[in-house]
Amino acid sequence: MHFRSQHRDRARRGARGLTLVELSVAIAVLTVCVYMLSQTVLATIAQAPAKRERAEAMEAVRSVIERMRNEDFADVFALYNADPSDDPGGPATAPGNLFAVPGFDLQPGDPDGFVGEIVLPADGPVLREDADVPELGLPRDLSGDGAVDEFDHALDHIVLPVLVRMEWQSRLGPRRIEVHTMFSDLEEAVP
Repeated sequence: MHFRSQHRDRARRGARGLTLVELSVAIAVLTVCVYMLSQTVLATIAQAPAKRERAEAMEAVRSVIERMRNEDFADVFALYNADPSDDPGGPATAPGNLFAVPGFDLQPGDPDGFVGEIVLPADGPVLREDADVPELGLPRDLSGDGAVDEFDHALDHIVLPVLVRMEWQSRLGPRRIEVHTMFSDLEEAVP
């Protein structure tokens, strides 16, 4: 009788425990979960510098736009176009359309030597409404006279579309960021 009760106790304990197969499957599932979690953590860590770099580039572009906004509207086109001959303080005294950002490397073969560029609807010192520049929303009436023409509107524009672009070489390869904005002097438009 004593033998039977020992056998029953062992049978009950065995039913409550894990078999070797069940234990192996549990360890395999746990290993896969830990591997997936570690890969997610590693990918997040690897992306952190790229996110920080993009945030710094965005801040540099915003800074350029804010400097432009702080200028007198009538001077913005002359200060930031690519032609130094129309600079308000005399030839080659304005910031121009190119800018450097410390800590950012040029893309290989960059012809101008700057990571930043300001794009305006310009043909030299001439502000054109009829220019075909889709990223600036052109052609468009910049002077508020109701017509899109081929004349120079550098002195009579009331809106100025602007694109500020940065292109640089990061550890992950070539990178690019663009911000489109529109400056206006609507006080001039009100009679």
